[in-house]
Amino acid sequence: MKTDRFSLMTVAFMGLLGLSMAELAVAQTPTFDCRKASGDIERLVCADSELGALDRTLSVVYAAARRKAANERPPTLQAEQRGWVKGRNDCWKADDQRQCVADAYRLRIAELQARYRLIPVSASATFVCDGNPRNEVIAHFFQTDPPSLIAERGDSVSLMFQQPAASGTRYQGRNESLWEHQGEASVVWGYGAPEMRCRQQHTDKPAALMGSSWELVAIQSMDDAQRTTRIAKPEAFTVSFSADGRANLRIDCNRGNAFWKATSSTDPASGSLDFGPLATTKKLCPPGSHDQKVLRDLPFVRSYLIKDGKLYMSLMADGGIYEWQPSGK
Repeated sequence: MKTDRFSLMTVAFMGLLGLSMAELAVAQTPTFDCRKASGDIERLVCADSELGALDRTLSVVYAAARRKAANERPPTLQAEQRGWVKGRNDCWKADDQRQCVADAYRLRIAELQARYRLIPVSASATFVCDGNPRNEVIAHFFQTDPPSLIAERGDSVSLMFQQPAASGTRYQGRNESLWEHQGEASVVWGYGAPEMRCRQQHTDKPAALMGSSWELVAIQSMDDAQRTTRIAKPEAFTVSFSADGRANLRIDCNRGNAFWKATSSTDPASGSLDFGPLATTKKLCPPGSHDQKVLRDLPFVRSYLIKDGKLYMSLMADGGIYEWQPSGK
């Protein structure tokens, strides 16, 4: 059994889940039937415990991505995954087949984690390029393996992965790159495009919130008579914090948006939070919905706290606490 950093992390993670050694052994085998393995690459994955663990990890990550992509139009995730499998199997052409396969798995896992926000944004930055405030590149960073970012420029989006660099931090996408050093960045956007000189624009929006999406799980009342109201369908009440300062909302049968502003305290996981006037549709939701209460309460949110992977929004004057979990849980 090979014991590099990833396999040790995998064993530790499985141990935290309380799995037995027999179950750990299963966790290091691929998800497909090795008795029916076809081609050199599938047989390689079957014979290598680390590659088998990577295959299992990808299966879990892909399943989580599919849940979040359920309403994706057009539905591209499954087609992309089939294309990825073909690309992985093409590693038979590589000089180092095992390294090629391991890299393919790690990049695909990181891509899905970042694209579908399966892990939180670790930091965000806005860069103004060539001295033009309208020429912005917004980057959301993720602690994937390898580290990644999703950059937005206008209506286009690029996924990039960290590359070795002599100084600063360099990320490379398909036709885009971002090389950041001490608040300045060199950005190339598009095949053959000229390099742009960009400077980071500081913002008061906490990185812990920017780019994150949440679904409501409970409303905690400060009144002992009411106590806690559990939300039967968390996915029916969601909020997404865009880097442009707009919050996109689903309030059961209604959709809406509002501007948001926040300032973090010395701890970036907590601080003040306010929503501007809500603009929503006016559908009548089914009896028993909590839509009217949520609509009434959101304008009175005054602070936030991110703890143990959950977001807590506190209302003014001890009016209650809204408990959210990352979307797609």
